[in-house]
Order: sequence, then structure tokens, then C-alpha cells
Amino acid sequence: MLCVRARKYFIIYLLITYFKHPLLSIVNTRRFQMDSRFTDEAIAYCQLVASLLQPSNGLSAEFLRKFFDDVHTKGNEKLIGTFTGSLEERKVTTKSADIPVNIYTPIDAEKDKLVIYFHGGGWTLGSRNTHQSIVNLAADLTKTIWISVEYRLGPEYRYPIWLDDSCDVTRHIIENKELYGVDQAAKIGVAGDSAGAMISTSICQTVKNIDFQVLIYGLYDFTRTAPSYKEFTDPQYVCTPELLDWFITHTFDDGVDMKDPRISVFLNPSPDLLPATLFIVAELDALRDDSFAYKEILDKVGIKNKLSLFKGVPHGFFSLPAIYPKACTQAVDTIKEFMASI
Repeated sequence: MLCVRARKYFIIYLLITYFKHPLLSIVNTRRFQMDSRFTDEAIAYCQLVASLLQPSNGLSAEFLRKFFDDVHTKGNEKLIGTFTGSLEERKVTTKSADIPVNIYTPIDAEKDKLVIYFHGGGWTLGSRNTHQSIVNLAADLTKTIWISVEYRLGPEYRYPIWLDDSCDVTRHIIENKELYGVDQAAKIGVAGDSAGAMISTSICQTVKNIDFQVLIYGLYDFTRTAPSYKEFTDPQYVCTPELLDWFITHTFDDGVDMKDPRISVFLNPSPDLLPATLFIVAELDALRDDSFAYKEILDKVGIKNKLSLFKGVPHGFFSLPAIYPKACTQAVDTIKEFMASI
């Protein structure tokens, strides 16, 4: 079985090497062996990536955005149009911009909770569209209104613009709950994957009256010294050191203090003020140990939290429910159970 898997994944290696693809600059092209722990869903993801790689003359935000969009459009195409509830697009006016949001209201939506979602993509990629399928699924299965936020992205809008956008939108929704279909007493949660998880938990340091947070394989310590950063350096695990460096370079200006608690949230001086927390963690992910360490911080100060580890999958699985149907359904079921306990 491993040989079959290795042959499938070798397609990616050939495309990157033969075409001298720009992704070559952010991956390690040494001879590799596919991780035998990969699930069949993770293998399907590798095949999807291989089918979409195209030759290009250079690595840029434009190129990576198109590739990221293509992966999500193609990967989730069979789920397009399957949401049975209503989708409304609005703009939230902040002090500096009009920020688009999608409001997903499932049939028979309960009015006692609302979730504000921040997509992943290294603060430079992604949108409400790339993450529409997973937010659809989450809204449907939890019977809760979910609002997906289109915060502005780097490199055009660098830190702290995208974080300020996210804080401003969250604050507005909390102050105007009834405009978004829930009771004024409804509990508000923030959620996000990858960069969106970092944004979500950073918001919780700044914005008051957040009742829970759902953090999906985020980067919480920019020193990146945890063992998993050294264990999962191969491109099959998605978040290579080179790719993370690229994201950070295109998101933060030189001179930004990366030990600012709004960035490296481990350094938050008041973790005891954080809300109840659910960690969704990918086993085969360079960012994995950040979640383990963050859980320990919350345990020490007595904050209610739960960590769920998803075996055999790499970083990024959550936003591709059509590729990872089993893992994503289990993850959303875990979120539903956690929300019911709040």
C-alpha cells in the first residue's frame, strides 16, 4: 500500500522538479518517502495538488492566490450548491474600510449562539469563497449562524490592518447581535483555521464579550521552536519552513516586534481572561505542537478547554470537506459538541 501511495505522491515531486515550478523555492526537493500515516483522504489531497500544479516563471502572491483558489474550487466542487440554508452578503463599515462578510443561516437555526469565522491562508491568501464549503457544513451541522469575514490581506495590507479589520467586525457584530439573526443574549464565538486561528485568539485579547473560541491548527508562537517545526519540514506536510517564512515576510514589515502578544499569543499576559477554547489539531503538521503548548497555558490558569487531535492528516484539511469528508465531519461534530457545552 505504501508503494502505491508513494507513486501517487511522486507525481507532485516530478511536476515541481521537471517544470522547475516556483514552488521549488519553498520546498525541500530531497528524495522523500511519503508518510505511511497519511489517510486515504490525505492521499486524495496530494493527487489534487499534483493535478493543479502548472509551470510558472516566479513565486508571487498572485500566483499563490490563484493556486490556493484553484485547490479549493476544484477540491470542493461537488459541495457547491448543497447548502440548504440562506446565504446573505453584507459589508461591515469600520473606521477604515467596508469589510465584506457572508452570513450563513441554516434551516431551523438556533438563536442562542453565533460564530464569527476567519479563513486561513497565511494572512495573504484565501477568502470567503475558498472556505465557503466548510462554513456551510459547520452552519448546517451545528444549526448555528456562522459569519465568514473577508479581512484585508497582505502584502497589500500588512499587519496590523488585517487584525484590526477582524477586531472591528467582531466588535460590530457583538454590539448588533439582533441584526444578524440571534437574540441579544446570544453567546458569541470566534473560529478560524491556520492564520484565522491566530487572528481569532488574538481578537480575544482585545475584544470583550466573546464566549468561546475554536482554534484550528493555528500558529501561536512566532519563534517556531517547538519540535513539530523540525519534524514536519517536507512539502508533503504543507507548512514548510520556507513557506512560513514567505508568509511572514509578506505579512509583517521589518521591525515589527514578533513577540507582541497580539502576534505571538503565548505571551499574552492575561490568559486567564480568555474564553472557553476548543483546539482542532492535525497530527502531521508543523504547527501541531503550538496547540499542545497553548492548551497547557490554558490548563495552568483554569480556562475550560478541549483538544482534539486528527490522525493521519496534514495542515489544511479543514477547509477541504469534499476531499476530507470523514475528517471534516468529525471536526465539525467535535465543534458542535463543544458549543453545546458552552
